Amino acid sequence: MVDRLLLTLMSVLLSVLLSGCATYGSGIQQALDAVDTGDYSKAASSISSSLSETGKDRLLYYMEMGVVEHLQGNYDASNQLLERAASISDGLQSRNLSDTLIATMSNPRQAAYAGADHERVMIYYYKSLNYLAMATQLPRGQERTDAIEGARVETRRLLLRLRALRNDEGSYKEAEDQSTSAKLLNIFSVLMGNLTDDEALTYRDDALAHYLTGITFEMNGEYDDARISYQNAAESYEGGYAEQFRLGPGMASQAWFDVVRMMRLTGGYASEWPKIADEKLDKEQRSQLDTIDGKAQVLVFEHKGRVPEKKELNLTMSVNPGVRSLQLEPYFFEYSHDELAWFYLLYADKGLTTLVSNYLNATRNNQLDFFTKTVFLGPLYYQAEQIGLTQAIGNSLRVAVPYYSPPQTYGTSLIRAGKQSWSMEGASSPQQMAIQTQMRHAGEEIRAAFARASLKAISANVLGSQDSTGLLSFAGKLAAQLTDAAETRSWLLLPAEVGFRRLFLDPGDYTLTLDSHLQDGQRQSNQAEFSLAAGDIRFWQVRATGQNTPGTHRAATEPEANANTLTMLTKEE
Repeated sequence: MVDRLLLTLMSVLLSVLLSGCATYGSGIQQALDAVDTGDYSKAASSISSSLSETGKDRLLYYMEMGVVEHLQGNYDASNQLLERAASISDGLQSRNLSDTLIATMSNPRQAAYAGADHERVMIYYYKSLNYLAMATQLPRGQERTDAIEGARVETRRLLLRLRALRNDEGSYKEAEDQSTSAKLLNIFSVLMGNLTDDEALTYRDDALAHYLTGITFEMNGEYDDARISYQNAAESYEGGYAEQFRLGPGMASQAWFDVVRMMRLTGGYASEWPKIADEKLDKEQRSQLDTIDGKAQVLVFEHKGRVPEKKELNLTMSVNPGVRSLQLEPYFFEYSHDELAWFYLLYADKGLTTLVSNYLNATRNNQLDFFTKTVFLGPLYYQAEQIGLTQAIGNSLRVAVPYYSPPQTYGTSLIRAGKQSWSMEGASSPQQMAIQTQMRHAGEEIRAAFARASLKAISANVLGSQDSTGLLSFAGKLAAQLTDAAETRSWLLLPAEVGFRRLFLDPGDYTLTLDSHLQDGQRQSNQAEFSLAAGDIRFWQVRATGQNTPGTHRAATEPEANANTLTMLTKEE
């Protein structure tokens, strides 16, 4: 009987291991590579074969496919996919009991993926871009007006989603009762990270969303409404958005410039706009105000690189009964510099009292250990003993939590038209959003991870108590150790950085070149041709990945441009 139970348990263990050992990024790597080389048909086919439209990764399927269609210029198809993603995400915010049990008894990757905060917001960002791109392709008329209104609706949904995220924070936690799981969560609540200013990492506003809303109003001739949106964008960039996501001051300056433009166009702010211009604009911008009448505009969006892949960090917990504490440290297998840096930043003991103790204790073993977190449980230690936690942990208990490597550093990007050149300005940073969101949730991630691993270990001990051989207990704990996995799923076709530039050009024919400086010395050059008439507002969207083999060329049709966009990648020597 025991042998049959053991065989069954090991079979279940093997099936879980086979389905959950690889990270999400490794599972769709072929699709990511295909996007980098511009083979969107192959990317779509690979996503379809890797992700299910109805399975636990269904949200990721629709988000990734939505970007693929966007990159191909199939904006209506992209919006349909992304609207389905928005609906799925809303439905998954309250996780059902089945998913909770699956995650508790295996790992989070076995439950449906509900999306990170910034990902749910980026759905509406891409929908806004799709509508704006469609509007520039249509002649003036009802269809163009409808497309502009569609973009406006999506930017408002984006801002409403952001407001809801702030208002609902913490509302998805499971109600705590007197179950074993609840007691474990109570014990591990003291394992929250050591970040001193959690509020500084909160995704509070989206300045780019305000700016996109301003574009929609301007395109429809609603200049005073555009003024309000541009001012909201300027104040958001200045008020902390640019600093939090390390964007620089360029977009705040651009938004104030557009505020003044709109005030001049409405004609009702003759005494006010000069004051704002003197306070917010530099000399060059003030001079430019007198030269832009009758010109066309080209709005350039650069989506540079890709958000980093979320990885798995293995940790081990042990019991120190002498001081009624638990100790947490990186797993004893080889670990990387990035893993140690993440652990030290978010978990390691850094308080003054702990550091002094660490220093004094070093005299006993002749070394300092800065990669340990000691959790003094106090009275909770007896509760841990009563529910069998200390026995279940034994010598050690392995768990896994997600982590990110430091963000990629990208160089500047320049646009050229003849002898003129302009630098792209940092408008948004999805990679910073992703990393900061994970940092902010690191405490609850590790709390849930230890509660999950402990519950499985306690269950294994209970099962093993019915077996005099100890095989079931051993197999159960082995299963608890090996089946644990971190949540490494994320929307990987998001760009790492979003750059923007608004060009004011005289009517005529132009060849624009965007020279993107990427990571590791790579450069990517894109060209597009435009025929511009007075008053035109045109879009040019470029995806610069830097992942292609240096020296390769490809041509891709950009619907916003009048001719093919040529892409060339080189390697700086």
